[in-house]
Amino acid sequence: MFKNILIIKHGALGDLIQITGSLKSIRSKYPNSKITLLTDEKFIFFTKDIIFVNEVIYESRSSPVRIDLWILSLLKIISKNYDLIIDLQNSDRTSVYYFFSKIFNFKLAWSGNRHGGKFKYRLSKENQLPIKDRIINQLKLMDIDSSDKPEIDWMIKNNINDFPSNDFVIFLPGSSPKHKHKRWPAENFAKLAIILKEKNIDTVILGQSKSEGEEIKKIKSLSPSTIDCSDKDLSFIATMASKAIGAIANDTGPTFIVAAVGCPVTWLLSSHTNPKITQLVGSKVNTLKKEDISEISVVEVENNLALRH
Repeated sequence: MFKNILIIKHGALGDLIQITGSLKSIRSKYPNSKITLLTDEKFIFFTKDIIFVNEVIYESRSSPVRIDLWILSLLKIISKNYDLIIDLQNSDRTSVYYFFSKIFNFKLAWSGNRHGGKFKYRLSKENQLPIKDRIINQLKLMDIDSSDKPEIDWMIKNNINDFPSNDFVIFLPGSSPKHKHKRWPAENFAKLAIILKEKNIDTVILGQSKSEGEEIKKIKSLSPSTIDCSDKDLSFIATMASKAIGAIANDTGPTFIVAAVGCPVTWLLSSHTNPKITQLVGSKVNTLKKEDISEISVVEVENNLALRH
């Protein structure tokens, strides 16, 4: 029925990882359609390899007052003459896209929370639902059964051989530079690494030295046996996670990749993250949360480690 489909999703990296199962479901529903994903240009490092869409187009959301950038994105949408747009963002910005897209293409079918859309998803009690459940319910209106399990097996590579000889766990000590309050203290990661080493379990740091360099250096200086695998791409992270016996992680985008490939995660959170809304989907997730993330002790993490058996 629909031959030219646009899916809109911005959000954070974790949000994009979480919708990969939905992208697969949409592709299964419309196997012969051209499917395009519209997302933020800062996620090109992840979205350029997604296998469930034919094309990815990007926009910049650097400033809400840059109306010229809004217009540029709108022109991209209108020029493609889509017959179905699935709005998985449902934001003020996409409501503007809906309004003008319908003016230029009155036959356009729209899935989202906009009044007048063909597949209107009602937002009653919306804030009480996890993001992934909102999307599942929205797609059900189109008879699309979507899984909440991310689909990122395509990220796992067979040409990576940098695995430690012992069992190992992954450390993800970083977070967005804007949210450093979400970072468990580096010295705690180091103390935990020493404890694990005594149990013959290696530790591997994954992260980006550009934004998390201080944490990575501190962990290495206090626990020299920890293996530094920072500055690797997301496929490397997915592949390492597929072999690790567990991960200790902050609320950061790569954590969603680690969980999605089935690696057990000990998830460390502050009051700034609501795990009921931003849910981590994986084989096993142990969540430790306190008002201030630094109040989570090393002993608490050690006693609540999520590990493969």
